[in-house]
Amino acid sequence: MARVEHADHELAERGRREPLAGPVRALGSAIRQFHRLEARDSDARTLGEARRAVDSALIDAIPGGSEGLLELRAIELEGFLDEVHRFERTGEQSDELYSLAGGFVRSMTSEGWCDGHSLAPTLPALRVMFKQMWNSFLGLESRRELEPTLDEQRVLYAFYLSRPHPSRGSRDAIAAARRGARDATACRAAAEAERAALESWRLERITRLAAIDPVYPADYARGVASFRRGDYGAAANAFRSWLSAHADGPLALRAQNYLRAAVDANRTE
Repeated sequence: MARVEHADHELAERGRREPLAGPVRALGSAIRQFHRLEARDSDARTLGEARRAVDSALIDAIPGGSEGLLELRAIELEGFLDEVHRFERTGEQSDELYSLAGGFVRSMTSEGWCDGHSLAPTLPALRVMFKQMWNSFLGLESRRELEPTLDEQRVLYAFYLSRPHPSRGSRDAIAAARRGARDATACRAAAEAERAALESWRLERITRLAAIDPVYPADYARGVASFRRGDYGAAANAFRSWLSAHADGPLALRAQNYLRAAVDANRTE
């Protein structure tokens, strides 16, 4: 990760020393304008026009190759991190933060990953999050040279798996159930629904991580998440799958104990 950060900084410094090509600068300006409008909740027509300007600028910038795009992203990444630090210190969202990331803080708050002006993602996770947001916004996810490295994605998924959260709809339903709870049974049911929603969200991320990281212990992780979710049959199947390929090793004893507990729990349901 230190090497990646150093490489990003070198790209940003080169982009500052040697002016970016005109089409790349135009793309950067179009992105900033869109994000400013997004942050101000501009109407759909205005946002649509700004989006078309971004798409047009991207078409002009792409023939120049990926190097200019990487330099632009690196410059914006460092600016974003500076403005996030400012926000966490002061609680104020600067115009520059709006220009670089639009409604980022609002989105983090909605996801439950921002409390006041304290953001849950670590600095390394924020770096990767910005890259993925930038790539996705421009539709460049398939460009291999712009993809975060595997280690970067591991950092981001470590954050996701440690801070799972239900979908917005699930959160609203759970909150309504808590407000309507009138006895201990109803409170327990709401707590169990929340845990099930959390683990369902985590299971989705485990599947996504397993698709990109061949050494991630996906079956073991699925077993743990399914056990926490209360789906003991799925947990038992996942642990059996893990143990069939990893009869010994650092996770084998834990998997065996989980498997016994899952089988016992499944019998008593």
